[in-house]
Order: sequence, then structure tokens, then C-alpha cells
Amino acid sequence: MSRGPIPNKSIEAALAAARGRGIVSLCRRSRECVCDIVIHAPVLTINAMIRRCRRLHGSLAEMETQFWESLARLRLVPDAPCRSRELWACSPYGVLRFFRVTNAGLVELDPSGQPFTTGTATGGGSA
Repeated sequence: MSRGPIPNKSIEAALAAARGRGIVSLCRRSRECVCDIVIHAPVLTINAMIRRCRRLHGSLAEMETQFWESLARLRLVPDAPCRSRELWACSPYGVLRFFRVTNAGLVELDPSGQPFTTGTATGGGSA
């Protein structure tokens, strides 16, 4: 959407969701920063990038196309079993949609970080 700062409503919505998953560290936005929030959960470290989104309910393929640049940055973080790279898309009204970023595509998550039973990187499933 834009390259400016994240609006306060998006930050508040993301922080509320993040605190439910573990201890939260905010990252300062800069060129070198790959994520906006790091969540320290008992068995997992989550690197989450928050992005504003006007069309929140597109398919996984549409979300992949819409956020290709952000996803490429997140994929710079090495993949590991104890690490989750996530994109959090936020509507102008503070509604969030969560995705795990894999090397092959996106997996949609529920707010607790668990994958939905349907939906693949090919764009099928819930939207």
C-alpha cells in the first residue's frame, strides 16, 4: 500500500494479537529491519511484518502478488523449525489477517498462529 509509517490503529491491533502469543519486542522501522514485531513464544520465535491492506479478503495468490516485496524481505530471514516468518495484513479498520511465509508460498493462520485446515499457496481455500 504505502511505504510510510504504520498507522496507530494497525499497531494497536497487531500488539493486541501479538501479546496473546508471547513476549513482544517492537522493531524500529529502517531499511535494515526485516520485521516490525518479534514475538518470543516458549518454543517459537515469530518474526512478523505488519502491512496495511485495502483488499484484505483476497485469495492467497492475490495476497502473494500484493505483498511480493514484503514477502521477499521476510524470506531473507533463514528458515528454521523454531522460527516463524509471518505477514500480518491489516485493514484500515484494524482487522488482521495472518500468514506464515514459507519458501514455497503462504499458509493462512488463525489469530493464535495455528494453520487453517484449508488453503494453500496456490490460492485455494479460505479468503
